[in-house]
Amino acid sequence: MPMDWEEWQKSRQKNQPRPRKKSGDNGNGQGDSDDGGGLGPQLDNILKKFRSKSGSAKRSPILALLAVVIVLWMASGFFIVETYECGLIKRFGKYNSTVEQGLRYHWPWPIESVIKVNFNQIRQFEVGGGNSGLDEATMLTGDENIVNIQFVVQYKVDNPQDYAFMVYDPDKSIRDAAISAMREVIGRNTIDGALTENRAKIQEDTKSTLQVMMAKYQTGLIINNVELQDVHVPNDVMQAFKDVTSAREDRDRSVNEATGYKNSRLPEAEAKAFSMVAQAEAYKVERVTLAKGEAARFLSLLAEYHKAPEVTRQRLLLETMDRVLVGVDKYVMPGSTGQAILPLLGIGQTPATPTQPSSGR
Repeated sequence: MPMDWEEWQKSRQKNQPRPRKKSGDNGNGQGDSDDGGGLGPQLDNILKKFRSKSGSAKRSPILALLAVVIVLWMASGFFIVETYECGLIKRFGKYNSTVEQGLRYHWPWPIESVIKVNFNQIRQFEVGGGNSGLDEATMLTGDENIVNIQFVVQYKVDNPQDYAFMVYDPDKSIRDAAISAMREVIGRNTIDGALTENRAKIQEDTKSTLQVMMAKYQTGLIINNVELQDVHVPNDVMQAFKDVTSAREDRDRSVNEATGYKNSRLPEAEAKAFSMVAQAEAYKVERVTLAKGEAARFLSLLAEYHKAPEVTRQRLLLETMDRVLVGVDKYVMPGSTGQAILPLLGIGQTPATPTQPSSGR
């Protein structure tokens, strides 16, 4: 604690005897002070130096503390970027540069700051599960049926700069866009397609639609996969839908049975038709060949007839009778000889009518 000079001087004067005047008095009642009185200026100088040193001692802890704060502030600019990350440095809130993995440094806040983005992590979210609301999972199909959709989207960061600066909340944006893309694709499909055969196509169409939306919004995200987990109708209409499904299965079974019967009968009918056509073709060839033969024979007979008309006429007559009277004895006797012999053979006579015996009375 610094000494009060005035109080100390007063106490000193009280304890010391008054000085005696010397012969060298100058006549105004004031003479030279003794040795004790002459120490005043020296003590004053010593006290000034003590006060100066005391003020410096008070300022030195503040300066040391200030130096420590500055060192810590400068050291806060060091940061580490992992192998799966990249660092985006902002200077006064604006993007400045990108740094790769390793120990890096930037000017401390508020001059510069860094955002670390993991570009290797596969991120995913689920729509229609236990943690999501029913409204986002309920969608309308193209044939105006309500269906509940549960699906998972997997994605990762493709452009860290766009991911960090172009969209306020890219993870929420991709979730909202995924729901919108799924609604659009489901609206182009029927409920039967969504429940059965079109599931793979719905997944691919949703993935491509969502990727187009992410590129348009400049979110810096790339879609890895969209997978349907569950597709079902609401519980309120579940029983009615089961009845419709059962009726549809009965219809399909009947169609399948009819198709099987058709497939079994059609080859048989086709084979029979082919056989009939082949027989008709053979009959046609036969009849055409026979007709051509008959025509050729007729032409040859005509040529013979022109050479000997009477002989040819007789020969044709005899050949015709031979074909007509099959299994009957035939005799050829020309002229009067035949007329004389016919009665003997019993040919040409009309059989007698038997008489009826008269009945007696």
